[in-house]
Amino acid sequence: MKEIPLFSSKTRNQIAKQVFLGFAVAIFIGSLILSIPQMTEGGKISYIDAVFTSTSSICVTGLIVQDTPTYFTDIGKIVILIMIQLGGLGIMTVGSIFGLLLGRKINIRDKFYVSSSFGTKQPFSTYKFFMVIAATTFTIEFIGFILMSAIFYFKYCYPLKSAFTFGLFHTISAFNNAGFSLYSSSLRGFAGDIPLNLLFMLLIFLGGIGFPVISEIIAFKRIKNLSLHSRVVLTMSFGLIITGALLFFLLEFKNSQSIGNLPVSTKILSSFFQSVTARTAGFNTTHVSKLNYSTLFMLAMFMFIGASPGGTGGGIKTTTFAAVAAGVLSSLRGRKHVTFWRKRLPESLIQRALTITLVAIAIIFFSTIAILTFEKCSLAEAFFEVVSAFGTVGLSTGITPALTAQSKIILILCMFIGRIGISTLSVAIAIRGTVNKISYPEDTMTIG
Repeated sequence: MKEIPLFSSKTRNQIAKQVFLGFAVAIFIGSLILSIPQMTEGGKISYIDAVFTSTSSICVTGLIVQDTPTYFTDIGKIVILIMIQLGGLGIMTVGSIFGLLLGRKINIRDKFYVSSSFGTKQPFSTYKFFMVIAATTFTIEFIGFILMSAIFYFKYCYPLKSAFTFGLFHTISAFNNAGFSLYSSSLRGFAGDIPLNLLFMLLIFLGGIGFPVISEIIAFKRIKNLSLHSRVVLTMSFGLIITGALLFFLLEFKNSQSIGNLPVSTKILSSFFQSVTARTAGFNTTHVSKLNYSTLFMLAMFMFIGASPGGTGGGIKTTTFAAVAAGVLSSLRGRKHVTFWRKRLPESLIQRALTITLVAIAIIFFSTIAILTFEKCSLAEAFFEVVSAFGTVGLSTGITPALTAQSKIILILCMFIGRIGISTLSVAIAIRGTVNKISYPEDTMTIG
């Protein structure tokens, strides 16, 4: 049976352009605000650094060209935090929520945005789903804020105001998978703190799995069964976390410059933390620049996969990776269809997943070549930086502040594409779709 599209190509194009322009305008406004003298301690920041910081904040990446805790004033840090929150929720989502609160009615664009960005099988109406996003976000962030502030206040004896400040900033940064920190060394000073590490990992995980999955978990008693999307997301997420932690532990076990000299319990904790944060968040409890090349490559692969659809992270997404992997496996086994839990995936979905993956690889490939052209850095450093930007992760080997303006522009574009998504970008820049009414004769060729 021929699949009938629920939304016209014109509607898709309009929404994609709104998302594209929404993020672009937000980044531009953010860069202008950060350029105000009151935003920085020295009263001055180059415009390219302002754009880079604004992009990294709104695209919830965490790559920095200026040290956040020392370079920006308290007002500047508040602006960065607001941009992280807006970028994590999504510019269109924030606009829709405010519109609905002001009395605007649901329209076809709202329904398409929810369908394309968060999945079509939601246990809530479009209006309720937007409200669930807002309520869920602020509830999780409030609980995380209270717990984190308590740890800073009672365990580390921070003054109450400082405990609240550090708790609020890091909670929002963690849940939105941003990776910005008020510590110049990120979280390396807390590598052995089990409660704090677990809280960070939980916030990152919840932000990364996406609101569709969270909404289904909330409504599980009523719907009685998770959708295929949620089952794939949860299975892939847990599988990647365990696999990443195991690989990190084995690869860095004897590396004295990372976790080699730490107690076994701290090695395990650090391995799980880096596995969780590498796919989406960008916090680190060990020196990234001191890791083995094998570990950097492994982390790059996890950054490339990224978070899940509807979440606050980037990358090609866990479901895309699962679809491509399943398609390859089915092809190798000679099977005609790709199935998950006795559900057959449409061929169009597999083709779209493969397209996204190949385009992402091409973007990373050419961006790495471009940076190597402008910079005197190693292939590993350039590749890691580009993948981190595209995956909106924020982990870095430390070369970001020293990059030239050309390389910063390349990373800005990678962060932007990684956040809005390749599919959205392709629809937004498409002038108009054309229908090919000619059917050509079929032929074949030898491959492999």
